[in-house]
Amino acid sequence: MTAIDALLGKLRTLDVRLAAAGDALRYDAPSGTLSPGLLTELRHHKPALLAHLSGILGVAPVSAQQETMLSAVMQAPRPEVFNVPTRIWLTGRLDVTALGTAIDALVRRHAGLRSRFVRDHTGNWVQQALAPQPVPLPVEDLRGRPPQDVEQACQALADTPFDLRRSTVPVCRLFQVDDDRWALMLVTHHIATDGWALSVVLRELAELYRAAAGGTEPRLAAPSAQPADYARRQRGQTGTERKLPFWRAHLDGASLAQLPTDRPAPARSTGAGDTVRRAVPRSTRAAVEAFARSHEVTPCAVAVAALGRWLAGLSGGGDILLKLSYANREHRELESLVSCSRIGLGVLMRDAGRVPFGELVEQVGRHLPAAIDNALPLEDVLGAGRAPQLAFAYQQLPGPEVTFAGLATRIEDVAAAAARAELTLGLGPTAAWLEYATDLRDPATAAGLLDGYLDGLVAQCQM
Repeated sequence: MTAIDALLGKLRTLDVRLAAAGDALRYDAPSGTLSPGLLTELRHHKPALLAHLSGILGVAPVSAQQETMLSAVMQAPRPEVFNVPTRIWLTGRLDVTALGTAIDALVRRHAGLRSRFVRDHTGNWVQQALAPQPVPLPVEDLRGRPPQDVEQACQALADTPFDLRRSTVPVCRLFQVDDDRWALMLVTHHIATDGWALSVVLRELAELYRAAAGGTEPRLAAPSAQPADYARRQRGQTGTERKLPFWRAHLDGASLAQLPTDRPAPARSTGAGDTVRRAVPRSTRAAVEAFARSHEVTPCAVAVAALGRWLAGLSGGGDILLKLSYANREHRELESLVSCSRIGLGVLMRDAGRVPFGELVEQVGRHLPAAIDNALPLEDVLGAGRAPQLAFAYQQLPGPEVTFAGLATRIEDVAAAAARAELTLGLGPTAAWLEYATDLRDPATAAGLLDGYLDGLVAQCQM
């Protein structure tokens, strides 16, 4: 029995009732019950008692990724840019009750989907895991309504920011668009779900639905790690100072090219943005993989080098620096972690517009393994307030084959009308996208950037 359990038992025996009022601890007790010693105990255990009364199951330090994200969210003109909105189209006989049960079970399994972030008495951020509660799943009947009504309703959810000081519980809404066709909007926050974690969430939600609809147990092992475990493990690690010389040498003497924009940057960013999407033909993936094999590098190295070549052509030459998203899940026990563990690694391509493409690919191919061995967020290397113009996310394998039992299933991303950075480009096996700041570029320019990259990727691999 913990000291808090013992104190709560004593209070029940004495008929002392506690209540939380913000940061204040209120009590109602029979006359003469609260002795000086008991009052001292209450004051000593006030933080733990407030946490208990507020449904907080645990308090832990934040990870470096969470701390970076919190800082970015607090400074963002449009914090909804860190939403991760996913639309799941379901066709068939949907069991709505089972779907709600599955969502509740998913949130119960993962503390990252039911946490909040507050500052402790020293001013440092901490994460508080909240007790599981039923997740609201409103159902809206849009049968007979035009398709744009569904789009607008989904976009409104995508554009609604989270208050991380209250909760990371996903926002869910189910739209019925026909007698047997539904759209589930599932909006999580990036602090809880990076790309890897979102794959975990979708796979598990489908399995939990299968179990709930069929009245069986889900075929899922308990999560091997929670965000608090990850943060504590990270705090115990050292090596940043050992890794910095690698990055200083990598970036030394770089002459960075500047990408053209349609207009000068405003004095203060509005955070407004949009996203262009394109399908990627199988032939593109095949060309990239064949070129990678011929040069004994990964397809990622080819995709990065082609991006460097394209950007160098746009900027008139020079060195190209971009931030490459890295899952950062080097330990097996982190595979089922639902939290943001990704970091952005720096990739500098020197003289990217003039060296032969094969040499550029091999340059990137040599750098990537060394960068992973010395993994540090690019922000830690460059310093606060400095960042490359473009971030790149590469997905080598297809996303998880997620199918809800008895239902035809299709999963789509729905982007908020905002931008995290000047340019963020993503490339997967079947799709590519470009998120861009509308302060700087027009839609036609952004579309041209993405199309030009995809065309250049194929052209370079076929030369």
